[in-house]
Amino acid sequence: MSVYDEYNEIGRNNIKATSSDFINMVGEEGVKDIVKKVFLGDNVRDVTEFITQRRLINSYSAMLELYLKTFNLHNDSIKEFIEFIAKDLQKTKGDAKLLDLWLLGLTKKGLDNIVRTEENIVDYQFSFESSVNDTVEDLKKSYGELSGTIEMNGSVINLNWNIMVLMFIAIGAQTLSIRGSAKSMNGKMFEKLVLGALLTVLGFTFLSGPPCKVDKTKRLFWLSNMDENERETDATVIYNGKAISIDIGFIGKGNPEITLDKVTRFGAYKRIGGIPHDMATVIIVDTIGENSDLFKKAKRVNGYVLQMNNNNWTTEFAKTICEIMDIEHELSNQRVEDLENYFDEKLKKIDMKLFMR
Repeated sequence: MSVYDEYNEIGRNNIKATSSDFINMVGEEGVKDIVKKVFLGDNVRDVTEFITQRRLINSYSAMLELYLKTFNLHNDSIKEFIEFIAKDLQKTKGDAKLLDLWLLGLTKKGLDNIVRTEENIVDYQFSFESSVNDTVEDLKKSYGELSGTIEMNGSVINLNWNIMVLMFIAIGAQTLSIRGSAKSMNGKMFEKLVLGALLTVLGFTFLSGPPCKVDKTKRLFWLSNMDENERETDATVIYNGKAISIDIGFIGKGNPEITLDKVTRFGAYKRIGGIPHDMATVIIVDTIGENSDLFKKAKRVNGYVLQMNNNNWTTEFAKTICEIMDIEHELSNQRVEDLENYFDEKLKKIDMKLFMR
């Protein structure tokens, strides 16, 4: 029996973030409400932060129960506990392995970068044990002895610095892993949802991938595609021999180098469905720093930059698309105070699950 067998279902469900779990948690209407808030200038990370916090609390609680149920025999001996987990790690896979890594103060990336290979886990085991022992001694000198009990659903654990240090270390690794997973999943999922919904509102028809043949009279788009030069674009829009590569990122002003990289990613021409298309680039980010020269750089490569922290960014996006494609759309002329009601009506008619496949 592995440690994972004793980890409850709530803990297991919160080890990794998946889009299906997220949608099941908030419901399709909840997803539409988050997309609408992004349309109105809110940051998706602010909106999803409380969901991530809830996942963390559920995961912490499951970890506490795991200690109460499983580790009473090991908490008085740091050496015995670490040997127990290290042996379990060598015979587990997937989520069970990730749980063991947390208990040793590691994430999956930490295993690669710190331990390098799983064969080195024994060396890490001894170093980890030594570090924990030193930390416990330092805490005793600084704060004195620690004692007490925690009882949960009939299980009791006696507290001391040994078990508290091991739990703190596990929770630290757990937090890094879950937050990293949530950040990646939320970003990728809402990039698709926001672009898919907004382009549908603008009257473009969604395709599951690039078309083999193109009818120039049809307004089409697809999501998350890697072109022949291995340059990824989050959405591509085509109509009448013109195409737009759209790159979206919930990137703040603290990441200017990522934003600048996006500007020069795409070329001026591209062959799509057997037809050459004039290309333009639209970059959508959350916030740009006051001193950034991103707008000038974008203009030099036939690119456009929009900031989602502006409550009228969707109308500016609509104007940009209409200007490039030489078309018209009512969203371009919507007043900011009318946008919430406008998107409420439009989002009712959109099947968001289309953009999650």
